[in-house]
Amino acid sequence: QNIMAATLSFRWLEILEKEFDKAFVDLDILLGEIDPDQSELTFEGRQKMTALSAAFAQLSHKAQTIFQCNTKLEAHLVDMRSDIIELQSSKAVLEQELHTLLLQLHSSQLEIHELRGLEVDSQE
Repeated sequence: QNIMAATLSFRWLEILEKEFDKAFVDLDILLGEIDPDQSELTFEGRQKMTALSAAFAQLSHKAQTIFQCNTKLEAHLVDMRSDIIELQSSKAVLEQELHTLLLQLHSSQLEIHELRGLEVDSQE
């Protein structure tokens, strides 16, 4: 599930980049259709497009970096959850062994008391 989320994040970013590129090209073509007498408007429009493109490129790069970090953190989280499950399982086994050993110890103590002729109350 985590791998799928990471893949979807990168796919989503790729789709947005393609949509931006298409809109950028369409806008550039539109600016090219402006009357040559309005060349100042075309120039300013293209400068704004360049600024938008640079900002979008930075945003895309930062988003990609965040997605990569999230992917690594999610993988680390999966490993840690696996470790926790393994440790909980080991703990349960050790607790059961401890319980068994305590019962054996108690049984042995009762036997020793019986051998020494002491009165034993096994309910203690």
